[in-house]
Formats: sequence, structure tokens, C-alpha cells
Amino acid sequence: MTNLIFGAKGGDGGGHKPVESPDSLLSESTAKLLFAISEGEIAGGLDATRIFLDGTPIGNADGSKNFEGVTWDFRPGSEQQEYIKGIPSVDNEISISRELKDEKPYIRSINNIQLSAIRLRFSVPQLLEQHDNGDTSGYRIDYAIDLSADGSGYKEVLRAAFDGKTTSEYQRTHRIDLPVAKTGWQLRVRRLTPNKNTARIADKVVVAAVTEVIDAKLRYPNTALLFITFDARQFNNRIPKVSLRPKGGLLVKVPSNYDPVNRTYSGVWNGTFKLAATNNPAWIFYDLILNNRYGCGERINSTQIDKWDLYQIAQYCDENVPDGQGGSGKEPRFLCDIYIQSQESAYQVLRDIAGIFRGMTFWADNSVKAVADMPSDIFRIFTQANIVDGKVTYSGGSQQNRYTQVLVSYSDADNHSHDAIEAVSDSKLQRRYGVRKTDISAIGCTRQSEANRRGRWILLTNAYDRTITFSTGLEGAIPTPGQIIGVADANLAGRIIGGRISSVDERKITLDRKADIKSGDRLIINLPDGKSEARTVQTVNDNIITVTARYSQPIEKNAVWTIDANDLAIQLYRVISIQDNADNTYTITGTFHNPDKYEHIDAGARIDKRPITVIPPGVQLPPKNVHISAYTHINQGIAVTTLRVDWDATENAIAYEAQWRRGNNNWVSIPRTSTPSFEVQGIYAGRYQVRVRAINSSDISSIWANAPETILKGKEGEPPAPVNFRASTLVFGIKLDWGFNENTEDTLKTEIQYSETNDGEGLMLLADIPYPSKSHEMSGLAAGTVFYFRARLVDKSGNQSPWTEFVRGESEFDASSIINEIDKKINDTEAINS
Repeated sequence: MTNLIFGAKGGDGGGHKPVESPDSLLSESTAKLLFAISEGEIAGGLDATRIFLDGTPIGNADGSKNFEGVTWDFRPGSEQQEYIKGIPSVDNEISISRELKDEKPYIRSINNIQLSAIRLRFSVPQLLEQHDNGDTSGYRIDYAIDLSADGSGYKEVLRAAFDGKTTSEYQRTHRIDLPVAKTGWQLRVRRLTPNKNTARIADKVVVAAVTEVIDAKLRYPNTALLFITFDARQFNNRIPKVSLRPKGGLLVKVPSNYDPVNRTYSGVWNGTFKLAATNNPAWIFYDLILNNRYGCGERINSTQIDKWDLYQIAQYCDENVPDGQGGSGKEPRFLCDIYIQSQESAYQVLRDIAGIFRGMTFWADNSVKAVADMPSDIFRIFTQANIVDGKVTYSGGSQQNRYTQVLVSYSDADNHSHDAIEAVSDSKLQRRYGVRKTDISAIGCTRQSEANRRGRWILLTNAYDRTITFSTGLEGAIPTPGQIIGVADANLAGRIIGGRISSVDERKITLDRKADIKSGDRLIINLPDGKSEARTVQTVNDNIITVTARYSQPIEKNAVWTIDANDLAIQLYRVISIQDNADNTYTITGTFHNPDKYEHIDAGARIDKRPITVIPPGVQLPPKNVHISAYTHINQGIAVTTLRVDWDATENAIAYEAQWRRGNNNWVSIPRTSTPSFEVQGIYAGRYQVRVRAINSSDISSIWANAPETILKGKEGEPPAPVNFRASTLVFGIKLDWGFNENTEDTLKTEIQYSETNDGEGLMLLADIPYPSKSHEMSGLAAGTVFYFRARLVDKSGNQSPWTEFVRGESEFDASSIINEIDKKINDTEAINS
């Protein structure tokens, strides 16, 4: 009998397959970088939010960290700054090769008190754990390092851990900075995780070596430093881009009365300086010239640069202009945020910095001169009478070089100073010339709004590039590059507008020829001090002109004159070069200047075309029949006289602009209006002049149309002068006080002038004090400083009161008062009170 054997196949279930985790404990690669931030001390410190690795700050404002294991140290660049520990150093490594046990810490005595630090190197042959199911994973060992100085108790200076898996040797190093000691230190290394060292756990830790470190202790005086260390594994074992934004820049000389944070100037500058951080390009320019380390100070001293001119330029740089964001925000006109990292010629660097404030530099009279393209008065006039052969040469650039769009490259401060492009175009120029681009690099510019203003200036300068060249006699040596000159060219103007003075009798000026001059025109004359001055024409009798006020200096016979009229203005040019022809003549070259361009650059205002010729190519007709009248009404029992001006509506005009003035006061502008009339309430009795111009839909304005001068009745006299105007002594200052008469409620301001003498010479504006304030302090003066002051009131209609008599003011000269004041301030300090 045969037996059959039956069976069944077993299932697919089998035993567990062990899994081994990959090695995760890898040797660290620490990067140590030392950066020279600046040559020279900087004002602001650094914190973790201002240091960036690949564009990311190493820390946040709330104290959290964006990177682990990053350490840094900073020095501002002072003369006596401390050295940074760890760089560079002299090292002496001592081999130890001792296993670290939990029951017995490693202890080492250090007796060499010249040491700066100890560097411990650990070695882990293997670190892993095998589980019951055969899987292999990492393991964690905690340890700590303690330090004792001069036999004192141990203090824990570091706590760390080996956490991960490695099947081959892993090494790690720690630097322990040593505090000051007299006899030495005790170093203790503790293993916090108990030893296992079983068949399944590999957890041996070896103290491989101890390195004695002596830092070279190099201070690098006058160099701002940043030392930073980090684990390069966080950046794929490469060095990231390190950038920083200090709170303050390089310390440079600024005026002693200057507040670089608020960008204000207090009182009268005495010519002295202090150290402060600023990004005003004028004072950066001044520092580069006089600094004897990185500037030109070894060759140029402070007497060879005009600090007073730079003071005016600096104030222009700090003026607030619209920030271009569409609201009411304001910002300084020019800033210099620049990081010079390469060597260049001194002339090129100074030229680049001056370019920030639209300036130019030149060497003259054994000194450095700096001028800026900013508003200024006419310095001197030239006509056919003082131009050789009466010949004036005009030139301009080719139409092929007329740019209509400029691409301005700048460093965007809102994007880690990465390069950005601001495109600026002029639609009117594009319609005429098409799209023609040019590129510029805005040195020191970090704001889009400033880049836009620079672009507008480039386009305007390029569009109005007419240049003038003429020769003159010895007076050609009087103006300097950068100054504004007036040129009255009869050939271009179409009528005689200049000549020489035949004689002078008080306010009556006899000209050498008859010219088309009207009341209200301005007669400009070159005075003996080299400058020109203008007065308003009152009456004309043949070639005898009577002006409204005497000139500030006696007029010499044969002095040059010109007329600046409402319908025919003189040409304005900015001098760019003066050449000595070695035959008692000079050749002057200038570039066209339009004083209206500054408002266009800063705020986008319309530019008026100056009427420099009476040969019009087709212009807007002016208003006709401009009429002045007045009427009186009773307001709260007081008779109030109102000026009324009206004129005929002008063909093609969509708006009008008007100005009025009483006597010889300044012109007062009326807001642009679409109606052919306006009124001014509360006028004083006197002679009134009014001028009006029409504006068409193409934004072209007519010449001014003048109303006949009219005498009106109103409030008699002038606004009353301030009463009891007086000066009192302050320590390092002068206080001014005054009062107001009755019926002065319409006062706008109190205007105060001061001078070193009481003869009216050298007067300067001190302040305009808004009504009803009635005191003002002049501070920051040296002891015993004497000034003379006078004041007057200006009402809301522009009327001006008589000036007060001069009052004498003197800052405190009594040494006891000054000492008491200083002693009081010292006693008030926290240091004394603590």
C-alpha cells in the first residue's frame, strides 16, 4: 500500500530586516572672518538685526535667531579700542588622548598667565546605538566645561552635546577665553551622560588635545572691525555674503552749531567744528580734503578751502523737499551714503562727491573751490559796453545728443543696497526728439526719489545746453566759476538794454543813451565792490532814470548798466570757465541758467520761459486794461479798505497769475485764478503797483501786464513798529524781548536782523518770529560776543513797519556767572547725582 503525503506551502511572513540610519554627526567647518568696515571711527554700533548673511539678519528685533552658532564682535575704529579676542594668535597644541568618563571629569591646571584662551579638541571614534530589533541609530552624549580662576569656585562656561550617529572618527573643537588671572586657572570637563560602552552602544569620548592660545592683541586703531564666526555647513560649506548696516557712519568734522540728526543749524556759526556722523555731502567733501590719513590733508590745510561757501551748500543739501510718495512727506535734498572701497585719484573722488550736490570743484588762488548749482543772485552784468567788440558767441549741442530719457543707477537702501534703476523721462522732449536714452550712475544715492531728482536735473541741463562765450577786459577776473552773470545782448534782445552811466545825482541816474525803459522795470548797475545791484525804476525822463531807492554804494561814472524788464529779461548764465588771454583781456564761458528749474526738479513745478527777446515766435497775449481801485466797508465798527484789481478777459487764456506791492516792498503773489480779478483786504494807504499775466492751455504764460501806479487810501502810515525792543545777557547767549502796539492783530511775523556794527552795514537776517511770539534767544555764542539788533513787523498783507532803533546785546562776560552756569550743569548730570 502506498501512502500519499500531503502538505501546504508556508506563508510569505519572514523575520525583521535591520535598518541602519545614515551618519548624521559630521565634522564641523567653522569660518572665521575679520572685516575692516571703515578707515576711521564710525558713530553707530551694530546689533544682530544689522548684520546680514546672504541678505538675512543673524537676529531679529524680538531677540530670536535666524542662524545657530554664529558669534561676532565689533570695534568702532577708535584710536584706543580694545583688540578682538582670537585673531590672530600663537598656538601650542598638547596631545592628551584621554577618555572622558562620567564618574571622573578631566581636570587640567593652567599656569601660564600670558595665555588668552584654551582650545579643547574632542574625538569620538564612533557614536551609535543598536536596538533589539537590529536597527542602528544615533546616540546623544551631553557634556560641560567649567573654569576656575585663581583658586575660586568653578563656573560653567559651556554646555554642549554630541547628538547623532557616526561610524568613523568625529572631531570637534571649542575655544574657551580665559579671564584675567594672577596665578592661573583650573579647567574641568564633565561628561553628563553616563558611560555605556556596551556591545550595542558605542559612546566613547576622548579629550584628544589641549591647545594653548596667545592672541596677538592687534587693536587696528582708526579701523572699524567686524569679527564673525559661523558653521559653514549652514551655507553648504561656502562663505556667504556678509553685509551690514551700522547705525551711524564715519565721524567727520561738522559745524559746532549743526545737529546732524535733525539737520538743523542753531544760532550763528563761529567757524569751529565738532566730530559727528553725517551723510551731508558738503561735509563729507570737506573731510576728504582735510583728512591726513585717507584724504588730501598732507597737502591741503584748512586755510585753503572756503568753509563758509560749504556752509551755504550744506544748508541747501539739508533743505526738505517732497519725497515723491504723493503725500506731504519731506526728505533732505541730497544725501551721501557711499562706501569707497578702491583707490582713485584725489581729483576724481572730490569731483564725484561734489557731483552729489550738483557741484563743481576747481583750484584757484592757491585754494580748493567748490560751487553748487543752486539758487543764487546775479553777481555781475555784461553788455556790449564791456564786451570786446560787442561780440557774443552762442553755441549748443547737436540734436542727436538731446536726451529725453535717463536711466539712473543707484543703490537701493530698502533692498540691501542692491543696484536699482530709476527711469526718468520728459514727455515734451520725447514728442520733439523721440526716445533717446542715456545712463548715469548716481554716486552716493540710496533713495529712489533722489535718483529721480538727479534724472530731472540731467534732462534739464541737457535740454537747456546753450553756452555763451565772450571776451572782456580786466573785470573778467572778478567773477569765478559757478557764479551767475547777466548778459544783455542787444542783438538778440532786439532793442538797446545796456550801456554805461554818464552821471549820478542821488536817485537820478543819467544813462549814456536813451532806451526803452518804463516805470517798474529794474535798473541793474555794476557797483565798485564788483557785484551788481538792482533798483526799481520810478520815473523816466529821456535818458534820466529816477529809481525808487538809492544804491548801497556810490555809483562810479562809466559803470555798466542794463534793464531787466517785465517784457524783456536779461539772459542768465552760470560761469563754467575763465581764461586769461595774457593781453589784459579774459574770455568767459557760461552755460544757460533758468532760476525756475529748481522748483521743477524738487517739486515738478512748471518752468516759465524767460522773454529774452522782443522778436517773438508767437506767444500768449497779455491781459489788457489792468485797473486798480479800492473800496471801504465797516467791519465791527472799524473801517476796512480793500484793494480790488480787475482786467479784461484775454483770448486763449485759461488762468491768470498776479502780483501786487505797496511802494517799494517785495512783490506779493496771488494764487493762480481763472477769474479776471482779485481783492486784498486791510490795505494801508500808499502807492500800489500790480502786474498780471495770462496762461493758455499749453501752459505758456504771457509777459507781465502792468497797471498804472495808483495811490490808494487805507490805513494811514505803516504797521506800528515793535515796542520796548531790548536785549539781555545770557550765559553763552543773548535774549531779545519786545511787545506789540494795539491794533496789530493782523501781524504775520516779527523780522529781526543783526550785525556786528550799528551803522547798518553787514546786516543779516537772524529770524522770522511768528506772531504773537515776542521773545527769541540767540545761543551758542562765545563769552563777550557783541551784536546789534533791530526788528520790524510784517502784516499778513506784506506791509512792513519801520525798523526799531538798534539795540546792543552781549553774551555774558562775567567769569563768575559762566563758572556758576557750568558748575550747575555739571551738578545736574547723572554722574554727580548717582
